Amino acid sequence: MKRGIVSIIAATMISMFMVGCSSTSTDDTNKEQSTVKEITLVTTTSLDDTGFLAETLKGFEKENGVKVNVVAKGTGEALELGKSKDADILFVHAKQKEEDFIKEGYGVDRTEIMYNYFIIVGPKDDSNNKKISKLSAAEAFKYISDNNLVFTSRGDESGTHTKEKSLWQESGAKNNFKNYNEVGKGMAATLQMASEMKAYCLTDIGTFLATRDNLDLEVVKDADNSLKNVYSMVTISDLDKEKEEITNKLVEYYKSEDVQNQIKEYGVKEYGEPLFFVFE
Repeated sequence: MKRGIVSIIAATMISMFMVGCSSTSTDDTNKEQSTVKEITLVTTTSLDDTGFLAETLKGFEKENGVKVNVVAKGTGEALELGKSKDADILFVHAKQKEEDFIKEGYGVDRTEIMYNYFIIVGPKDDSNNKKISKLSAAEAFKYISDNNLVFTSRGDESGTHTKEKSLWQESGAKNNFKNYNEVGKGMAATLQMASEMKAYCLTDIGTFLATRDNLDLEVVKDADNSLKNVYSMVTISDLDKEKEEITNKLVEYYKSEDVQNQIKEYGVKEYGEPLFFVFE
């Protein structure tokens, strides 16, 4: 009789153990698998033109089993895609526009990831370059306008174009002089047109370094604190829970020590200097 009771208890315990193991296995499988297989990152053309995203996203995609589809636009257009929910996350560089985007309810958080600088470039060996180099950025713009020098603008409401417009305002000069040209293109294409037109241009230093071998342009006004260019990630409101989790993971990924170190080194080997800097 006692043996029968012991056998029943043993069988019951084994059954409970098997159910427990089965439950744990199912839970682990569910944790490993995500229904999110891809997300859309809309970003500024400078991060795409420099190859930065293609390089730094590899680790995230491998770790999470998620494909990140990169769409490169000017910051203004990127924010519009965020508003229409055609973007799951943004990586852009126009602080005021980003803050307005969040205040209007389209975004949740803005996280500063890194920075570089804007510079003014112009035709190589032009006699005006030496004079411009001694001026502030705003004074340089006034000089270009007053002397009707050829200037090429992105003209696309991007972060670079936004900075350019603020410099025209600060300079007190008008940007409607005869040789002012808005091209409505990304940074690399705008630099190529500036080179062909022997024009001056405001650009982020990263895109210039990445494309300078094909350009007949040189740095005329070098970086200073007034030309600091901050890149931030902006999360989008009203995403489903799993997309919200994976986009938050992407922000944390770029804030991680490993990726911040990768950012500090990006471009050093190829260009002799980093294309971006991190906040220490």
